[in-house]
Amino acid sequence: MIRIYKSANIVTEAGIQKDRLVICRDGKILGIESRTDIIPDEEINCGGKFLSPGFADIHVHGGGGFSAMGTPDEIIKMCRAHAERGTTSILPTTLATPIKQLQECITNITKAKNSCTDSNILGIHLEGPFISIKMKGAQRPENILPPTDENIDALLDFSDEIRIIGAAPELPNAFKVGEKAQKRGIVASVAHTDASFEVTEEALRHGFSDITHIWSACSAMHKEGIFRKVGAVEAALANDGFTAQFIGDMRHLPYGAVKLLYAVKGVKKAYAVSDGLEYSACDMKEGTVITQENGPSVIYEDSVMKLADRSCLAGSVATSATMVRNLVKSVNIPLWDAVTMASHTPLSVVGFGGTKGLIKPGYDEDIILFDDEINVSYVCVNGRVIKHLK
Repeated sequence: MIRIYKSANIVTEAGIQKDRLVICRDGKILGIESRTDIIPDEEINCGGKFLSPGFADIHVHGGGGFSAMGTPDEIIKMCRAHAERGTTSILPTTLATPIKQLQECITNITKAKNSCTDSNILGIHLEGPFISIKMKGAQRPENILPPTDENIDALLDFSDEIRIIGAAPELPNAFKVGEKAQKRGIVASVAHTDASFEVTEEALRHGFSDITHIWSACSAMHKEGIFRKVGAVEAALANDGFTAQFIGDMRHLPYGAVKLLYAVKGVKKAYAVSDGLEYSACDMKEGTVITQENGPSVIYEDSVMKLADRSCLAGSVATSATMVRNLVKSVNIPLWDAVTMASHTPLSVVGFGGTKGLIKPGYDEDIILFDDEINVSYVCVNGRVIKHLK
């Protein structure tokens, strides 16, 4: 099967290419040419739309009304909802919960991965359960567990589909999470943490390499007495060894924080995640109250999810396309950099940067089309069109 895309503004890492054809064969990008003698099975006239690699969200708890903690069928529906909006690769992300229940979630996500054709389910992201009570955010305190060797091994040895595990490095024995994860090829992310700058920096030497949704449930500069202390945020900014997730809904972080992160970490070290809940990737009505699977009640207000008591933010309803729009329109980041932070960079963090996330020969045909407002009108996953251009 040969497919040719023509009349597109092609989004590459270096900028926008025009007057080129993107030629694909059997789900792979064959080339980017000015002309070709190849006769395609299908030719798509992109009509001047932007042609981009599909987005990747590697920290997302749900979508389309379905939870990553649900059944395999519900997880597939969650991933399909995000795929229809341009997120072609995804890591369903669990909430903190008892070990046996997490094992069941891992099993369900693996089953979904093995049968899903509308989305690249890349594996599993465990957000916790080894996190700080003080920085629990919307996680239930009774589900937060100590990082004992027994608990760590019960999760990391259960499946080879785990791609990320988030933990607070200041907890007793928490450095073992990083060490054990690194040995298994799993990304260890500093998550829901009250760690000092020094402890976070030391975590780099124990296998940690990522920061979970920087500034959100994450220690930062503050005063103790008359002096200031710095935390995980500053350690992430100061150390090149850390990649940093950020929630790009422009609700969790203000413009200035995103601009600072972009300036300091750059497009290869900072990447957008939605932290989306069940009702991301669908139309939400103001005031809607839902109860998360294994989580507290939350309410949708001001384009973001809050705990029902409004004590803190509980997660976003953004999609990757929304976040790219925000980066371009609100933070004035070039489109190609915004796309990189929502595609190739997160894919590289979890080991898929060599095959996904670029419009480049040899890469998978995970291709989307969108307009100037980042409204996605076409989605192709591994050569299979799941949203046709109208």
